[in-house]
Amino acid sequence: MSFVESSYIREVDGMGVGVVVFREPMEVLSCAILNGGSRVSRAFFVMQVSRDYDNDDPASDAARVRDVLGLPEDSVGMMTAAEVSHVFSLNESGFNGTVVEAVATAGLSNQVVAGDVLDNYPERRVVSDRRAAHLAGTINIAVISPLPLTEEGRVNMLIPLVEAKSAALADRGYRETGTTSDSMAVFSPVGGDRVSYTGTGSDIGIAAARAVRGAVGQALKARGEHPVIEEPLRILRNLGYDVRRMMAMSGAEMPEDLFRRRLEEVLSDPETRAVLDLVVFASDRADSMAEDGCPELRRLLMRAVGDTVGEPETCSDSIEAAVAAIARKAVIGNE
Repeated sequence: MSFVESSYIREVDGMGVGVVVFREPMEVLSCAILNGGSRVSRAFFVMQVSRDYDNDDPASDAARVRDVLGLPEDSVGMMTAAEVSHVFSLNESGFNGTVVEAVATAGLSNQVVAGDVLDNYPERRVVSDRRAAHLAGTINIAVISPLPLTEEGRVNMLIPLVEAKSAALADRGYRETGTTSDSMAVFSPVGGDRVSYTGTGSDIGIAAARAVRGAVGQALKARGEHPVIEEPLRILRNLGYDVRRMMAMSGAEMPEDLFRRRLEEVLSDPETRAVLDLVVFASDRADSMAEDGCPELRRLLMRAVGDTVGEPETCSDSIEAAVAAIARKAVIGNE
């Protein structure tokens, strides 16, 4: 049985709002702007805001949109700069007879690997604006459980939700695990026999993960999102390879600014940049497979590096070998 009575998109002040109304009050745990935390709610909505939105009291804006739409006071509301009318996605998936629904909006430009610092948002936004007319934004997700959940069950459900969101990004080639402003909610019916374990090994957790992965994937596809090659020196710096360290790896005896210029020339080659991006993306998996007696992926990566910038030294680490080869190319290839 679906607990979704209706879902639709409306427009308020020229901005799209995606709405889900439930058949009955639902318990919810969320980090939403409006009515976040743990409570009971009868509706959920995601409202679009401008990409430069700035308000010290965003809940008041969300409450106004709620009232304009005539939604219940207990409605849970989220915000996004993504074009809601284009990327609002509702998906359901089942496993062993348990069917879970998921709602998502997704737009990217502030995507980041959890734990990294997003220090190039202006460049990301330029790429995002150039790629499509739709606005960049965050990833908002709501999971709707068909079964009553304990409080720990709702918390536990956040694990398959977050991991499935990251899997949807990986499906499209992203290393990033999400955006800096993601928001999520878990809804479940009130009362009855409550479920406590909803992790990725449970029927409901598997169904929820599949629903989220599908919903986020649909939203990303609708917007035409795909990764772009990062600025190579930034990739290397994030990996701990600054210019000074790479110069030491190359064995070069020259002024640091001269080595930097030569390195930038090597990294300006689109093929070299693509190979570096590929190695960074696949290196951990390649090295792990090699340690387990299956070195084929590492050999493939090293062959790509060798064909592009010269044969790298034998190395137990794919990234180390690729960086060393690029550093040597900066010296040898420009002499």
